[in-house]
Amino acid sequence: MSTVIVVGGINLDCMAFLPYFPLEGSNLRARDLRYCLGGRGANQAVALTNLKTTSILLGKVGDDFAGDYILNELKKYKVNTEYVVKSSSNKTGSCSILVSPNGENTIIGYPAVNRMIGPEFLIRFEYLFEFSQWLTVSLEYPLDTVLFALKMARKSGMKTVLDPSPLIDLPNQALWPLVDYVLPNLKELKRLTGEKEILAGALALKEWGVKEVIVKHGATGSSYLSKGEMLNMTAFPVKSVVDTTGAGDLFNAAFIYGLIQTGSIETAVQIANLVASYAVQKRGTCESFPMRRDIDWSLLQKKKDEQLF
Repeated sequence: MSTVIVVGGINLDCMAFLPYFPLEGSNLRARDLRYCLGGRGANQAVALTNLKTTSILLGKVGDDFAGDYILNELKKYKVNTEYVVKSSSNKTGSCSILVSPNGENTIIGYPAVNRMIGPEFLIRFEYLFEFSQWLTVSLEYPLDTVLFALKMARKSGMKTVLDPSPLIDLPNQALWPLVDYVLPNLKELKRLTGEKEILAGALALKEWGVKEVIVKHGATGSSYLSKGEMLNMTAFPVKSVVDTTGAGDLFNAAFIYGLIQTGSIETAVQIANLVASYAVQKRGTCESFPMRRDIDWSLLQKKKDEQLF
């Protein structure tokens, strides 16, 4: 059985579902408002748990109402909170998320305690890396912390997955050779590499030392670099897109699940496309993530058969 260490933000999200995106100085009423668990770390831990994959979430919350709420939510989703530490000196991270009628979102983040997590925090849990097989990490923690996590994983012989989000400049070229799988979306790929074309951007990451490049296209699916070409994997059809919040995090977790189960990048990408399609059809983040038993896995074979003709 594989164990996945998750290093990423843990937030309280406030989601406002709007009739339209507001202009500066405007005043409008939300159609719905809800508080929920968020952050790329927490989201992936929940998604992996739903997919019956053992995960260890490393992070902090504040010693405040939001921190208590988040810990209760993580327990509700059966995520192990043993390594989520309360900080008495910083507030819990939070995000305000504006969701448009077509399901797209704009996120305003306040990282708070997430930006205070340094390498010394991870050192406390170095022993966990020794018996784990995978690390998934995002850029919600300081860059030196992300780099340290990748180095610890490499030292322990783990496979590493990087979601280069939230979008920032990554000048530290030492980071890339430590990454086995990088999963940017289109905007992140262009920002990271300065390349306008997807293939050129993916090849740049490969040249920097990344072993495998998978690009998330949102509603149209995803693609991955194979033998110098980008292979496109179309999205699974959905009845309607209600809310895309958290779909990228679910994609990451499902991709790791797919690799653990099959060892095939192509199959893992298809699994990630399938699982992520469930989330965009419901409101909310973790509450929209499907359980493994609720996924129609026969759709994978159906799509494969369709592609043969």
